[in-house]
Amino acid sequence: MNKWILSAWILAIAAAPAAAADIRLDSYRNPKGENYRIFNYMYLDGARGGMMASNAWLKRHGGQMLFCMPGDLALTTEQTEEIMLKSAEKRAAKGDVAIASLLLWGMQDTYPCEKPASEKTGGEKPASQ
Repeated sequence: MNKWILSAWILAIAAAPAAAADIRLDSYRNPKGENYRIFNYMYLDGARGGMMASNAWLKRHGGQMLFCMPGDLALTTEQTEEIMLKSAEKRAAKGDVAIASLLLWGMQDTYPCEKPASEKTGGEKPASQ
C-alpha cells in the first residue's frame, strides 16, 4: 500500500507543470477557474505543511525555528490564507510575489519566537569578576 501511495505521489509531482512551481499573488487572487482556485488552496496548504515540518526538524536539531506556533494549534486552510493575505497587505506586496514567501513572513508576524535574553539586550552580559 505504501509503495502505491509513493508511486502516485511521484507521478503527480512529475505531471505537474513547471509553471506551477511557485504561485504568485496575482494568480492566487485571480484564479482562471474553480480548478485553479482549488489547486491554489492545495498549494498553500502544502506550503504551510512544509514550513511546519521544517520547523519541527529545526526544533529537534537545536536550530532557530522560523516561527513559534502554540503546540496545540491546528491551522485550517482558511486561517492559513488569512495569514498570507494579511502579510501581503502589510508589505503592500506586488502581484509577482510568491505566496509561499508571504505565508512564511505572515507566520513569523503572527507567531514570533521569543528572542534569547542576550539578543534582547543587544549582546551578552559581561562576566563578573
